[in-house]
Amino acid sequence: MTENYELVQKGFRILLSSLSGFIGQKMCLEYKNNWWEQVLGVLDNQRDLPYYGEYDELIDSLDIANCIRIIDRQWTNVFRNYLSQNCRSWAKELMGIRNMVAHIGQSDLDQPLAERALNTMYLLCKECDEEAAEEINEIYKEARSRASDISLNPVTKTFTGLAQPASDSNRDEAPAESLLNYVGTDLVQKTDLTRKITYNGKTVIYPVYRVNLELLYYNDQNDRIATWISAYESENGKDSLKELNSAIYNRIIENFITESNPDSIQKTRKNISLVGQREPGVTLSDGRIVDGNRRFTCLRINSRETTEPLYFETVIMEMDIIADKKTIKLLELAIQHGEEKKVDYDAIDHTIGTYRDIVKTNLLTIEEYAETSNESVATVKKRIEIAGLINEFLEYLSIPEQYHIARKYQVHDLFREMLPLFNSLSDENEKNQMKVIAFNNTLIGAVPDQRKFMRDIKALVRSGNYKNYFDEQSVIAQEISKKYASIGNKTKEALDSFAEENSALAERMRFSMEKALLSLRAQELKAKPVENIASCISLLLDIDSRLFVKLDPDEKSTLNAELGNLIETAENLKKLL
Repeated sequence: MTENYELVQKGFRILLSSLSGFIGQKMCLEYKNNWWEQVLGVLDNQRDLPYYGEYDELIDSLDIANCIRIIDRQWTNVFRNYLSQNCRSWAKELMGIRNMVAHIGQSDLDQPLAERALNTMYLLCKECDEEAAEEINEIYKEARSRASDISLNPVTKTFTGLAQPASDSNRDEAPAESLLNYVGTDLVQKTDLTRKITYNGKTVIYPVYRVNLELLYYNDQNDRIATWISAYESENGKDSLKELNSAIYNRIIENFITESNPDSIQKTRKNISLVGQREPGVTLSDGRIVDGNRRFTCLRINSRETTEPLYFETVIMEMDIIADKKTIKLLELAIQHGEEKKVDYDAIDHTIGTYRDIVKTNLLTIEEYAETSNESVATVKKRIEIAGLINEFLEYLSIPEQYHIARKYQVHDLFREMLPLFNSLSDENEKNQMKVIAFNNTLIGAVPDQRKFMRDIKALVRSGNYKNYFDEQSVIAQEISKKYASIGNKTKEALDSFAEENSALAERMRFSMEKALLSLRAQELKAKPVENIASCISLLLDIDSRLFVKLDPDEKSTLNAELGNLIETAENLKKLL
């Protein structure tokens, strides 16, 4: 059987082929004919590189270590323009693994380290060569296929990987040992800090601990993380994350969190580097983080740039994810939404999280959710209605529950504005037409401004001038439906390509709206004379004639003259009719 270090070396060979070509291409773009001089400048301590040569020869002279050095040393000038912020950290991590493989001797790489190395290669390679990244992913799967269970060693109390606790995700059948058992070791250290936590009507002061990052893992029940997991599983198969050990699982979720808001992550990282972690998180005793995902993420990234172990400051709460599932959810809601400072949740994540907790799993009632999150029952009900439209949208596109795609389309505000329209439409068929119009316009990219789109439709519905528009949109919808049925794997990329290929249909949909609005404006202009005259009559009728006796002669004369002008104007208009 191939050993782990051989699989890692194979991964490095694939990565080198893609990375060296990518580096040469980007350095040439930046420095033109002087690109190799710049390479030699940043690698001035490497004596085995040629001073000149053909392009292919120069690229082939780079090994993986030099590629990593070039990315790191030319990050600011070149590579940050083409790669995500994570890539620099991944490259540095791979340097350490490369050094380890180079001096492996007669022993083999540990299973978790081999998996992590290949996963890191995959993530880095995906940024510059997706086809080669898939080759590395196949090697990773080969390594994964022979993975054995990893757990805490109760004798030495040395962490070698954390088994996942039982949960809805079924990540493992046996819960991990409590973190509190390791208080006083290098893994978990009690501090003098405390944190107040209020939930279920009670406020409790908890001690804060410093916990080694390797003992912690992201909460797959968290609303935002659950949405990202749907994205991963749509690409890799349902339940594919359940089989991963904590190191790889954490790495994947970390990537999701970082990519979702890189600017915020960078800001928090800098802040933690300068002043440390300012606010403690909340963690279950098995290592599941309930509050503090962003801080945990930043510390994980920072840890790869230092040889010193880093710690997450957190409260440790003894709860069982199965027995206390409802309590844990109420706790998370109280922390994330019920406290004075609100977390910047994406609207889709928040909405689907609410739907999942109340409708899909029946974990909470609407009243329990509203009370804990400090919201009105009406607000929560409205969010569930919006979630219903999101689900209908995804089912219409034949991608049920792929909420990450709804997130990319940013349909939350569109559907929120659409809800009141249903009260204006009494006919069920027209309500369904309205949904299909919104779904297709979103799919085909015909709605550059969602709020204006809904305002225009509301105007058409209020005026009663919408039936022709609905009928025209229905004809276009049939064409879209026939073409859409031919798409095989309905990924977001495939949907984007579909919209691009059918831009003519999008133009027809926009023209249909413009034509309906022009008709509405013409109708409004025709009605304007009658509206203005009716308004004048209403104003005249509002005049209190009893005030006439109080007018002086000049005021009466002025009023009489204006009435004469009014009569003359009315007569002229009558003649024109």
